[in-house]
Amino acid sequence: MKKIIIIAALAMLSAGSLSAQKAIPEKEVKVSYVNDFQRQQKDATEVQWWRMDSLTYKVTFRDEEKSRTAMVFSNKGMETHYYIENHYPHAIQDTVASLYKGYSIKDVWVRKVRNKMTYQACIVKRSGFLWWKKERDPLTLNFEIDGKFIGE
Repeated sequence: MKKIIIIAALAMLSAGSLSAQKAIPEKEVKVSYVNDFQRQQKDATEVQWWRMDSLTYKVTFRDEEKSRTAMVFSNKGMETHYYIENHYPHAIQDTVASLYKGYSIKDVWVRKVRNKMTYQACIVKRSGFLWWKKERDPLTLNFEIDGKFIGE
């Protein structure tokens, strides 16, 4: 009986965390954003749209080189995120290790807004046991392109 209750509780927790990051169908996105994306990324694959808030949408996809990329559209403009899968500046790793004890790097990307590029890193604390790890307390850190830490 205990095992059934534990499994049910874990299933409910998993379902709750998945629903917080649910992709939305393209038809729920502003037509101008969809058209702009399709014009710029004709060869995109694995396209998924996300609603960030009532005025901001994010689209994640693989570009023509199969790199993971994202574009964020809002009434303030557009920005592009080029995710770095493996190798990023050591300054980012060093900053997280020295200033953010207990945190680990989840994602690093190059953020491009109006031809200005910076690094951003999403860091999280991970807790849990064995195969079940929960990410908590996410922070986004900003770095100049040379790796100098700007702030949260």
